Amino acid sequence: MRFKYSLLLFITAIIWGAAFVAQSAGMDYIGPYTFNCVRCYLGVIALLPVIIVKDTRAKETPWNDKRLITGGIVCGLFLFLASTSQQIGIVTTSAGKAGFITAFYIVMVPVFSLFLRKKPGKFIWVSVLAAVVGLFFLCIKDPSDLSVARGDYFILACAVLFAFQILAVDKFAPGLDCLKLACYEFLVCAILGTGLMIWEKPSIPSILDAWIPLGYAGFFSCGIAYTLQMVAQKQVKPAVASILMSMESVFSVLFGAIILKEVLTGRELLGCAIMFVAVILAELNPDALFEKVVARGERVYLREITASDTDDIIRWRNSENVVKNFIYRKPVTRKDHLNWLKTKVKTGQVRQFILCLNDTGNGIGSIYFRDIDNEKHTCEFGIFIGEEGATGKGYGYEGQKLAMDTAFGEMGMKEVELRVLEGNIPAIRNYEKCGFTVVPGHEEFTEAGEKVIFMKAVGTS
Repeated sequence: MRFKYSLLLFITAIIWGAAFVAQSAGMDYIGPYTFNCVRCYLGVIALLPVIIVKDTRAKETPWNDKRLITGGIVCGLFLFLASTSQQIGIVTTSAGKAGFITAFYIVMVPVFSLFLRKKPGKFIWVSVLAAVVGLFFLCIKDPSDLSVARGDYFILACAVLFAFQILAVDKFAPGLDCLKLACYEFLVCAILGTGLMIWEKPSIPSILDAWIPLGYAGFFSCGIAYTLQMVAQKQVKPAVASILMSMESVFSVLFGAIILKEVLTGRELLGCAIMFVAVILAELNPDALFEKVVARGERVYLREITASDTDDIIRWRNSENVVKNFIYRKPVTRKDHLNWLKTKVKTGQVRQFILCLNDTGNGIGSIYFRDIDNEKHTCEFGIFIGEEGATGKGYGYEGQKLAMDTAFGEMGMKEVELRVLEGNIPAIRNYEKCGFTVVPGHEEFTEAGEKVIFMKAVGTS
Protein backbone atom coordinates (compact mmCIF):
# COMPACT_ATOMS: atom_id res chain seq x y z
CA MET A 1 0.00 0.00 0.00
CA ARG A 2 1.09 3.55 -0.72
CA PHE A 3 0.11 4.41 2.85
CA LYS A 4 3.10 2.63 4.33
CA TYR A 5 5.43 4.89 2.33
CA SER A 6 3.35 7.91 3.29
CA LEU A 7 3.70 6.77 6.90
CA LEU A 8 7.49 6.88 6.48
CA LEU A 9 7.22 10.53 5.40
CA PHE A 10 4.90 11.22 8.33
CA ILE A 11 7.53 9.75 10.67
CA THR A 12 10.12 11.90 8.88
CA ALA A 13 8.03 15.00 9.65
CA ILE A 14 7.78 13.97 13.32
CA ILE A 15 11.56 13.56 13.60
CA TRP A 16 12.21 16.86 11.83
CA GLY A 17 9.62 18.61 14.02
CA ALA A 18 11.47 17.48 17.14
CA ALA A 19 14.74 18.58 15.52
CA PHE A 20 13.57 22.21 15.77
CA VAL A 21 13.55 21.80 19.54
CA ALA A 22 17.00 20.17 19.41
CA GLN A 23 18.36 22.98 17.23
CA SER A 24 16.91 25.58 19.58
CA ALA A 25 18.66 23.89 22.50
CA GLY A 26 21.90 23.52 20.53
CA MET A 27 22.03 27.26 19.86
CA ASP A 28 22.75 27.77 23.56
CA TYR A 29 26.22 26.31 22.96
CA ILE A 30 27.21 26.69 19.29
CA GLY A 31 26.35 28.73 16.20
CA PRO A 32 23.85 27.58 13.54
CA TYR A 33 26.46 26.80 10.84
CA THR A 34 28.49 24.70 13.27
CA PHE A 35 25.33 22.88 14.29
CA ASN A 36 24.37 22.09 10.67
CA CYS A 37 27.89 21.04 9.72
CA VAL A 38 28.47 18.74 12.71
CA ARG A 39 25.07 17.09 12.42
CA CYS A 40 25.73 16.25 8.76
CA TYR A 41 29.06 14.64 9.67
CA LEU A 42 27.21 12.68 12.38
CA GLY A 43 24.65 11.64 9.76
CA VAL A 44 27.48 10.14 7.67
CA ILE A 45 28.89 8.37 10.75
CA ALA A 46 25.42 7.00 11.59
CA LEU A 47 24.89 5.52 8.12
CA LEU A 48 28.34 4.04 7.41
CA PRO A 49 28.12 1.02 9.78
CA VAL A 50 24.64 0.18 8.47
CA ILE A 51 25.84 0.38 4.87
CA ILE A 52 28.91 -1.77 5.60
CA VAL A 53 26.78 -4.49 7.20
CA LYS A 54 24.22 -4.26 4.40
CA ASP A 55 26.93 -4.54 1.71
CA THR A 56 28.20 -7.78 3.21
CA ARG A 57 24.85 -9.32 2.28
CA ALA A 58 24.09 -7.70 -1.08
CA LYS A 59 25.44 -4.62 -2.83
CA GLU A 60 22.58 -2.71 -4.45
CA THR A 61 24.71 0.12 -5.84
CA PRO A 62 28.53 0.34 -5.79
CA TRP A 63 30.07 3.44 -4.19
CA ASN A 64 31.65 4.48 -7.52
CA ASP A 65 28.36 4.40 -9.44
CA LYS A 66 28.26 7.65 -11.46
CA ARG A 67 24.54 8.21 -10.99
CA LEU A 68 24.86 7.63 -7.24
CA ILE A 69 27.72 10.14 -6.94
CA THR A 70 25.93 12.68 -9.13
CA GLY A 71 22.72 12.29 -7.11
CA GLY A 72 24.59 12.70 -3.83
CA ILE A 73 26.32 15.86 -5.04
CA VAL A 74 23.10 17.42 -6.41
CA CYS A 75 20.98 16.55 -3.34
CA GLY A 76 23.77 17.60 -0.96
CA LEU A 77 24.29 20.91 -2.75
CA PHE A 78 20.59 21.79 -2.59
CA LEU A 79 20.37 20.73 1.06
CA PHE A 80 23.42 22.85 1.97
CA LEU A 81 22.19 25.93 0.09
CA ALA A 82 18.68 25.61 1.53
CA SER A 83 19.93 25.22 5.11
CA THR A 84 22.39 28.09 4.73
CA SER A 85 19.77 30.43 3.21
CA GLN A 86 17.42 29.61 6.06
CA GLN A 87 20.07 30.37 8.69
CA ILE A 88 20.95 33.72 7.05
CA GLY A 89 17.31 34.73 6.65
CA ILE A 90 16.14 33.81 10.12
CA VAL A 91 18.50 36.44 11.60
CA THR A 92 16.37 39.34 10.28
CA THR A 93 12.86 37.85 10.24
CA SER A 94 10.57 36.22 12.77
CA ALA A 95 10.73 32.48 13.37
CA GLY A 96 7.03 32.12 12.58
CA LYS A 97 7.29 33.93 9.27
CA ALA A 98 10.43 31.95 8.43
CA GLY A 99 8.59 28.69 9.07
CA PHE A 100 5.66 29.80 6.92
CA ILE A 101 7.77 30.98 3.96
CA THR A 102 10.03 27.91 4.13
CA ALA A 103 7.00 25.63 3.90
CA PHE A 104 6.09 27.27 0.60
CA TYR A 105 8.03 24.44 -1.00
CA ILE A 106 4.69 22.57 -0.87
CA VAL A 107 3.47 25.02 -3.54
CA MET A 108 6.71 25.12 -5.49
CA VAL A 109 7.13 21.34 -5.82
CA PRO A 110 3.96 20.78 -7.88
CA VAL A 111 4.63 23.97 -9.87
CA PHE A 112 8.20 22.91 -10.72
CA SER A 113 6.91 19.39 -11.45
CA LEU A 114 4.90 20.84 -14.33
CA PHE A 115 8.13 22.01 -15.98
CA LEU A 116 9.59 18.52 -15.49
CA ARG A 117 6.55 17.00 -17.23
CA LYS A 118 5.32 15.37 -14.04
CA LYS A 119 1.82 16.73 -13.86
CA PRO A 120 0.31 16.53 -10.33
CA GLY A 121 -3.30 15.43 -9.99
CA LYS A 122 -5.88 18.21 -10.03
CA PHE A 123 -7.00 17.43 -6.49
CA ILE A 124 -3.50 17.89 -5.09
CA TRP A 125 -3.89 21.65 -5.54
CA VAL A 126 -6.77 21.59 -3.03
CA SER A 127 -4.45 19.90 -0.55
CA VAL A 128 -1.71 22.46 -1.24
CA LEU A 129 -4.13 25.37 -0.68
CA ALA A 130 -5.37 23.84 2.59
CA ALA A 131 -1.78 23.31 3.75
CA VAL A 132 -0.84 26.93 3.00
CA VAL A 133 -3.88 28.20 4.94
CA GLY A 134 -3.03 25.89 7.84
CA LEU A 135 0.58 27.04 7.89
CA PHE A 136 -0.54 30.68 7.87
CA PHE A 137 -2.58 30.16 11.04
CA LEU A 138 0.18 28.06 12.58
CA CYS A 139 3.19 30.28 11.86
CA ILE A 140 1.98 33.87 11.55
CA LYS A 141 1.30 35.18 15.04
CA ASP A 142 0.36 38.73 14.01
CA PRO A 143 -1.47 38.91 10.62
CA SER A 144 -1.25 42.72 10.73
CA ASP A 145 2.56 42.55 10.50
CA LEU A 146 3.26 41.12 7.04
CA SER A 147 5.95 43.56 6.05
CA VAL A 148 8.78 42.14 3.95
CA ALA A 149 12.15 42.01 5.71
CA ARG A 150 15.53 41.43 4.09
CA GLY A 151 15.68 37.97 5.63
CA ASP A 152 12.39 36.98 3.98
CA TYR A 153 14.10 36.88 0.59
CA PHE A 154 16.66 34.39 1.90
CA ILE A 155 13.87 32.29 3.42
CA LEU A 156 12.04 32.33 0.07
CA ALA A 157 15.25 31.18 -1.61
CA CYS A 158 15.41 28.43 1.02
CA ALA A 159 11.90 27.27 0.05
CA VAL A 160 12.89 27.14 -3.62
CA LEU A 161 16.03 25.16 -2.80
CA PHE A 162 14.17 22.71 -0.57
CA ALA A 163 11.72 22.17 -3.45
CA PHE A 164 14.68 21.40 -5.71
CA GLN A 165 16.04 18.97 -3.09
CA ILE A 166 12.72 17.10 -3.00
CA LEU A 167 12.61 16.91 -6.80
CA ALA A 168 16.27 15.84 -6.90
CA VAL A 169 15.50 12.97 -4.52
CA ASP A 170 12.53 12.05 -6.71
CA LYS A 171 14.88 12.00 -9.71
CA PHE A 172 17.80 10.03 -8.27
CA ALA A 173 16.38 7.77 -5.52
CA PRO A 174 14.61 5.23 -7.79
CA GLY A 175 17.00 2.42 -8.66
CA LEU A 176 19.73 3.51 -6.22
CA ASP A 177 20.81 2.41 -2.74
CA CYS A 178 19.09 5.07 -0.62
CA LEU A 179 21.49 4.66 2.31
CA LYS A 180 24.50 5.43 0.13
CA LEU A 181 22.69 8.27 -1.62
CA ALA A 182 21.83 9.84 1.75
CA CYS A 183 25.40 9.29 2.96
CA TYR A 184 26.82 11.14 -0.05
CA GLU A 185 24.23 13.91 0.44
CA PHE A 186 25.27 14.50 4.06
CA LEU A 187 28.98 14.29 3.21
CA VAL A 188 28.63 16.95 0.50
CA CYS A 189 26.56 19.16 2.82
CA ALA A 190 29.09 18.72 5.64
CA ILE A 191 32.14 19.46 3.46
CA LEU A 192 30.52 22.61 2.05
CA GLY A 193 29.50 23.69 5.55
CA THR A 194 32.98 23.24 7.04
CA GLY A 195 34.08 26.67 5.85
CA LEU A 196 31.11 28.37 7.52
CA MET A 197 31.75 26.38 10.70
CA ILE A 198 35.40 27.55 10.79
CA TRP A 199 34.18 31.14 10.27
CA GLU A 200 32.07 30.82 13.46
CA LYS A 201 35.22 29.70 15.36
CA PRO A 202 33.57 27.12 17.60
CA SER A 203 35.46 25.50 20.45
CA ILE A 204 35.64 21.76 21.04
CA PRO A 205 34.20 22.09 24.58
CA SER A 206 31.18 24.05 23.27
CA ILE A 207 30.51 21.37 20.64
CA LEU A 208 30.76 18.66 23.31
CA ASP A 209 28.37 20.62 25.53
CA ALA A 210 25.79 20.40 22.73
CA TRP A 211 26.19 16.62 22.31
CA ILE A 212 22.56 15.77 23.13
CA PRO A 213 20.86 18.07 20.57
CA LEU A 214 23.65 17.38 18.07
CA GLY A 215 23.28 13.65 18.58
CA TYR A 216 19.53 13.83 17.95
CA ALA A 217 19.89 16.06 14.89
CA GLY A 218 22.75 13.98 13.48
CA PHE A 219 21.60 10.44 14.10
CA PHE A 220 17.81 10.91 13.95
CA SER A 221 17.12 13.99 11.83
CA CYS A 222 19.89 13.26 9.28
CA GLY A 223 20.74 9.59 9.62
CA ILE A 224 17.17 8.32 9.90
CA ALA A 225 14.73 10.98 8.67
CA TYR A 226 16.48 12.03 5.44
CA THR A 227 17.05 8.36 4.60
CA LEU A 228 13.35 7.63 5.17
CA GLN A 229 12.59 10.52 2.81
CA MET A 230 14.62 8.89 0.05
CA VAL A 231 13.09 5.45 0.60
CA ALA A 232 9.54 6.82 0.65
CA GLN A 233 9.98 9.12 -2.34
CA LYS A 234 10.71 6.10 -4.50
CA GLN A 235 6.99 5.38 -4.21
CA VAL A 236 5.27 8.68 -3.30
CA LYS A 237 4.87 11.48 -5.83
CA PRO A 238 6.83 14.64 -4.93
CA ALA A 239 3.75 16.86 -4.60
CA VAL A 240 2.17 14.51 -2.03
CA ALA A 241 5.54 13.99 -0.33
CA SER A 242 6.02 17.75 0.13
CA ILE A 243 2.65 18.07 1.90
CA LEU A 244 3.41 15.15 4.21
CA MET A 245 6.86 16.51 5.07
CA SER A 246 5.48 19.99 5.71
CA MET A 247 3.84 18.50 8.80
CA GLU A 248 7.20 19.12 10.48
CA SER A 249 5.87 22.63 11.19
CA VAL A 250 2.95 21.14 13.10
CA PHE A 251 5.13 18.76 15.08
CA SER A 252 7.68 21.47 15.85
CA VAL A 253 4.90 23.46 17.55
CA LEU A 254 3.56 20.38 19.36
CA PHE A 255 7.01 19.33 20.58
CA GLY A 256 7.66 22.92 21.63
CA ALA A 257 4.56 22.76 23.79
CA ILE A 258 5.43 19.34 25.23
CA ILE A 259 9.17 19.73 25.79
CA LEU A 260 9.73 23.49 26.08
CA LYS A 261 6.36 24.12 27.79
CA GLU A 262 5.37 26.66 25.14
CA VAL A 263 1.67 27.59 25.19
CA LEU A 264 -0.39 26.78 22.08
CA THR A 265 -2.89 29.48 21.05
CA GLY A 266 -6.27 28.76 19.52
CA ARG A 267 -4.94 30.11 16.23
CA GLU A 268 -2.07 27.59 16.27
CA LEU A 269 -4.40 24.71 17.11
CA LEU A 270 -6.63 25.70 14.18
CA GLY A 271 -3.59 25.74 11.92
CA CYS A 272 -2.61 22.24 13.09
CA ALA A 273 -6.12 20.96 12.41
CA ILE A 274 -6.19 22.42 8.89
CA MET A 275 -2.76 20.91 8.18
CA PHE A 276 -4.03 17.47 9.20
CA VAL A 277 -7.02 17.95 6.86
CA ALA A 278 -4.60 18.84 4.04
CA VAL A 279 -2.65 15.62 4.61
CA ILE A 280 -5.85 13.54 4.64
CA LEU A 281 -6.98 15.17 1.39
CA ALA A 282 -3.61 14.41 -0.22
CA GLU A 283 -3.80 10.77 0.90
CA LEU A 284 -7.39 10.18 -0.21
CA ASN A 285 -6.28 10.56 -3.85
CA PRO A 286 -9.85 10.83 -5.27
CA ASP A 287 -8.48 10.71 -8.81
CA ALA A 288 -7.86 6.99 -8.21
CA LEU A 289 -11.57 6.45 -7.52
CA PHE A 290 -12.30 7.11 -11.20
CA GLU A 291 -9.61 4.83 -12.61
CA LYS A 292 -10.92 2.16 -14.94
CA VAL A 293 -8.99 -0.82 -13.60
CA VAL A 294 -8.96 -3.65 -16.14
CA ALA A 295 -6.98 -6.35 -14.32
CA ARG A 296 -5.05 -6.64 -11.06
CA GLY A 297 -2.20 -8.96 -10.11
CA GLU A 298 -0.11 -9.47 -6.98
CA ARG A 299 2.10 -6.43 -7.50
CA VAL A 300 0.72 -4.53 -10.50
CA TYR A 301 -2.54 -3.65 -12.17
CA LEU A 302 -3.70 -2.38 -15.56
CA ARG A 303 -5.97 0.62 -16.05
CA GLU A 304 -7.28 2.30 -19.17
CA ILE A 305 -5.14 5.13 -20.50
CA THR A 306 -6.46 8.72 -20.32
CA ALA A 307 -5.35 12.07 -21.72
CA SER A 308 -3.93 12.94 -18.28
CA ASP A 309 -1.25 10.28 -18.85
CA THR A 310 0.17 12.19 -21.83
CA ASP A 311 3.17 13.71 -20.01
CA ASP A 312 4.19 10.32 -18.59
CA ILE A 313 3.79 8.57 -21.93
CA ILE A 314 5.95 11.15 -23.73
CA ARG A 315 8.62 10.99 -21.00
CA TRP A 316 8.68 7.19 -21.02
CA ARG A 317 8.43 6.76 -24.77
CA ASN A 318 11.32 9.16 -25.44
CA SER A 319 13.62 7.79 -22.73
CA GLU A 320 16.81 6.16 -23.98
CA ASN A 321 16.08 2.75 -22.41
CA VAL A 322 12.72 2.55 -24.19
CA VAL A 323 13.77 3.98 -27.54
CA LYS A 324 16.64 1.50 -27.97
CA ASN A 325 14.16 -1.42 -27.93
CA PHE A 326 11.59 0.18 -30.26
CA ILE A 327 11.47 -0.60 -33.96
CA TYR A 328 10.36 2.94 -34.83
CA ARG A 329 12.51 5.46 -32.98
CA LYS A 330 11.14 8.82 -34.03
CA PRO A 331 10.63 11.10 -30.97
CA VAL A 332 7.02 11.26 -29.82
CA THR A 333 5.50 14.73 -29.30
CA ARG A 334 2.44 15.76 -27.32
CA LYS A 335 0.62 16.39 -30.58
CA ASP A 336 1.52 12.89 -31.83
CA HIS A 337 0.22 11.21 -28.69
CA LEU A 338 -3.02 13.19 -28.47
CA ASN A 339 -3.66 12.39 -32.12
CA TRP A 340 -2.97 8.70 -31.35
CA LEU A 341 -5.57 8.81 -28.57
CA LYS A 342 -8.12 10.51 -30.82
CA THR A 343 -7.69 8.47 -34.00
CA LYS A 344 -6.61 5.08 -32.63
CA VAL A 345 -7.63 4.56 -29.01
CA LYS A 346 -11.02 6.28 -29.10
CA THR A 347 -11.94 4.58 -32.39
CA GLY A 348 -11.21 1.13 -30.97
CA GLN A 349 -8.29 0.34 -33.25
CA VAL A 350 -6.02 0.38 -30.18
CA ARG A 351 -6.60 -0.66 -26.57
CA GLN A 352 -3.96 0.89 -24.33
CA PHE A 353 -3.35 0.46 -20.61
CA ILE A 354 -1.12 2.07 -17.99
CA LEU A 355 0.84 -0.46 -15.92
CA CYS A 356 0.67 0.64 -12.26
CA LEU A 357 2.11 -0.58 -8.95
CA ASN A 358 -0.41 -1.84 -6.41
CA ASP A 359 1.61 -0.37 -3.54
CA THR A 360 1.50 3.22 -4.75
CA GLY A 361 -0.83 3.53 -7.74
CA ASN A 362 2.05 5.09 -9.68
CA GLY A 363 2.34 4.25 -13.36
CA ILE A 364 5.59 2.67 -14.55
CA GLY A 365 4.88 1.96 -18.21
CA SER A 366 2.27 1.06 -20.80
CA ILE A 367 0.86 -2.05 -22.50
CA TYR A 368 -1.23 -1.86 -25.65
CA PHE A 369 -2.97 -3.89 -28.33
CA ARG A 370 -2.99 -2.26 -31.77
CA ASP A 371 -4.48 -3.10 -35.18
CA ILE A 372 -7.41 -4.78 -33.45
CA ASP A 373 -9.51 -6.79 -35.91
CA ASN A 374 -12.73 -7.88 -34.22
CA GLU A 375 -13.80 -9.96 -37.21
CA LYS A 376 -10.63 -12.06 -37.39
CA HIS A 377 -10.10 -11.68 -33.62
CA THR A 378 -6.45 -10.68 -34.03
CA CYS A 379 -4.25 -7.83 -32.79
CA GLU A 380 -0.63 -6.85 -32.16
CA PHE A 381 0.86 -6.59 -28.67
CA GLY A 382 3.30 -3.96 -27.36
CA ILE A 383 4.80 -3.00 -24.01
CA PHE A 384 7.34 -0.53 -22.57
CA ILE A 385 8.51 0.15 -19.02
CA GLY A 386 9.63 3.77 -18.80
CA GLU A 387 9.98 4.57 -15.11
CA GLU A 388 13.55 4.50 -13.82
CA GLY A 389 14.16 1.71 -11.32
CA ALA A 390 11.11 -0.31 -12.44
CA THR A 391 12.89 -2.59 -14.93
CA GLY A 392 14.34 -5.98 -14.11
CA LYS A 393 11.88 -6.61 -11.27
CA GLY A 394 9.29 -8.75 -13.05
CA TYR A 395 6.64 -6.02 -13.25
CA GLY A 396 6.56 -6.20 -17.05
CA TYR A 397 6.13 -9.97 -17.06
CA GLU A 398 3.26 -9.80 -14.57
CA GLY A 399 1.67 -7.02 -16.62
CA GLN A 400 2.01 -9.06 -19.81
CA LYS A 401 0.19 -12.00 -18.21
CA LEU A 402 -2.65 -9.72 -17.10
CA ALA A 403 -2.85 -8.16 -20.57
CA MET A 404 -2.87 -11.52 -22.39
CA ASP A 405 -5.62 -12.82 -20.09
CA THR A 406 -7.60 -9.69 -20.99
CA ALA A 407 -6.96 -10.16 -24.72
CA PHE A 408 -8.08 -13.79 -24.82
CA GLY A 409 -10.86 -13.20 -22.32
CA GLU A 410 -12.71 -9.89 -22.32
CA MET A 411 -11.48 -8.76 -25.76
CA GLY A 412 -12.25 -12.10 -27.42
CA MET A 413 -8.99 -12.35 -29.35
CA LYS A 414 -7.91 -15.67 -30.85
CA GLU A 415 -4.44 -14.69 -31.99
CA VAL A 416 -2.01 -12.03 -30.77
CA GLU A 417 1.16 -11.11 -32.64
CA LEU A 418 4.17 -9.02 -31.70
CA ARG A 419 7.45 -7.83 -33.15
CA VAL A 420 10.68 -7.65 -31.17
CA LEU A 421 14.32 -6.90 -31.94
CA GLU A 422 16.39 -10.06 -32.26
CA GLY A 423 18.93 -8.69 -29.78
CA ASN A 424 16.36 -8.05 -27.03
CA ILE A 425 16.86 -11.47 -25.42
CA PRO A 426 15.25 -10.71 -22.00
CA ALA A 427 12.04 -9.55 -23.71
CA ILE A 428 11.95 -12.60 -26.00
CA ARG A 429 12.26 -14.94 -23.00
CA ASN A 430 9.43 -13.15 -21.19
CA TYR A 431 7.23 -13.38 -24.29
CA GLU A 432 7.94 -17.12 -24.54
CA LYS A 433 6.90 -17.57 -20.89
CA CYS A 434 3.63 -15.81 -21.75
CA GLY A 435 2.92 -18.29 -24.56
CA PHE A 436 4.44 -16.55 -27.60
CA THR A 437 6.40 -18.58 -30.15
CA VAL A 438 8.65 -17.40 -32.98
CA VAL A 439 7.03 -17.30 -36.42
CA PRO A 440 9.60 -18.42 -39.02
CA GLY A 441 9.87 -16.98 -42.51
CA HIS A 442 9.29 -13.30 -41.69
CA GLU A 443 12.07 -10.88 -42.67
CA GLU A 444 12.09 -7.31 -41.40
CA PHE A 445 14.89 -4.94 -40.44
CA THR A 446 15.01 -1.57 -38.73
CA GLU A 447 16.57 1.51 -40.32
CA ALA A 448 19.70 0.69 -38.29
CA GLY A 449 19.84 -2.79 -39.83
CA GLU A 450 18.66 -4.70 -36.74
CA LYS A 451 16.68 -7.85 -37.40
CA VAL A 452 13.07 -7.98 -36.21
CA ILE A 453 11.55 -11.25 -34.96
CA PHE A 454 7.86 -12.06 -35.32
CA MET A 455 6.13 -13.96 -32.49
CA LYS A 456 2.56 -15.23 -32.04
CA ALA A 457 0.34 -16.45 -29.21
CA VAL A 458 -2.89 -18.39 -29.76
CA GLY A 459 -5.84 -18.50 -27.40
CA THR A 460 -6.97 -21.79 -25.90
CA SER A 461 -10.61 -21.47 -26.91
